[in-house]
Amino acid sequence: MSKITLDSIIKGVESVPKVTVVTGKEAVGKTYFACQSDGVMMLDLEHGAEMYDVTKIPLYGQDIEFTDCMDSLRLIYANHKKLGVKTVVVDSMDWVQKIIHKEVCKRKNVDSIDEVKFGAAYSVAASLAQDFINALDSLRHFGIEIIIICHTAIVKIDEPILDMYEVYDLKLDRLIRNSIKEWASVIAFCEFETRTHAKGERWGQKMYKAVSSGDRIMHTIPKAGFVAKSRIPIPSPLPLDWKVFTDEINKARKKGE
Repeated sequence: MSKITLDSIIKGVESVPKVTVVTGKEAVGKTYFACQSDGVMMLDLEHGAEMYDVTKIPLYGQDIEFTDCMDSLRLIYANHKKLGVKTVVVDSMDWVQKIIHKEVCKRKNVDSIDEVKFGAAYSVAASLAQDFINALDSLRHFGIEIIIICHTAIVKIDEPILDMYEVYDLKLDRLIRNSIKEWASVIAFCEFETRTHAKGERWGQKMYKAVSSGDRIMHTIPKAGFVAKSRIPIPSPLPLDWKVFTDEINKARKKGE
């Protein structure tokens, strides 16, 4: 008997839990932004949230293995009501990837995944990362928001109709990076707001100086220099503030009703 019936049809705006990927350079406030959300349970891989009053599962140290990451998600799955979990924060996904790489090396009996021929180890790493993503996605069925923090790396983009260019992208293996980007509801690129102003001319060309306002902002629309995304039509850029972000999400959803 088919699982697809008339009762399966969904109509209207769905206020489903978001998957928000928060990326950007170091010290821009990614962790602080995530810790402003409600009912946080953090998978703390970097030990970088000691100043924030949120609940954490410590996953730092040389003895941490990939099974510990998966067991943490199973623990949350079984006890989310008792713990009052409304948001799971992964800080950070590129550190999860380091643990995945260690697991692959253990399985292949090598010191580096690059030692495995034909890049086969990266496919194994992507499979393990997908297990981690699937476990996070299962928490969304309980109404839990997912926030994934990730550092940036400069990645070359070679498209058929454009010259090669570089962007700030997620600091992840290509296969894992693509899976995360496809799964995400929002990819927020965070930076300090910077403006330029003319400071004169030199050899007949105008010279400009970059000045930072000190304000932290988040982009949800991609530009030539960075990756960003939003499946929900919200303004960009926005202040790097969880309340402002969620208010704009709620406004967009009400407009769609």
